[in-house]
Amino acid sequence: MNGWDVDYSTQIPNNVGLAEDPRVLKALGSWHPGYLNWWHDMGPQGFQESLVFLRTAVTVDPKGWAKFDYVRMPEYR
Repeated sequence: MNGWDVDYSTQIPNNVGLAEDPRVLKALGSWHPGYLNWWHDMGPQGFQESLVFLRTAVTVDPKGWAKFDYVRMPEYR
């Protein structure tokens, strides 16, 4: 895997070969649901139903430049 190919086959898309290191992939995979649970539990009352968007990299072009966009909090990966 080179720095431009993004692996979308795992829970956490990445371009650093996480699938090759099961321990790291498992650790990060266990972090993700906990983060969403924390966000759901700790936000202000009724806030979880609000349209919350996070700005994050969604793709990487062949030259290595990331394209950023907004994703809804429940779909954040």
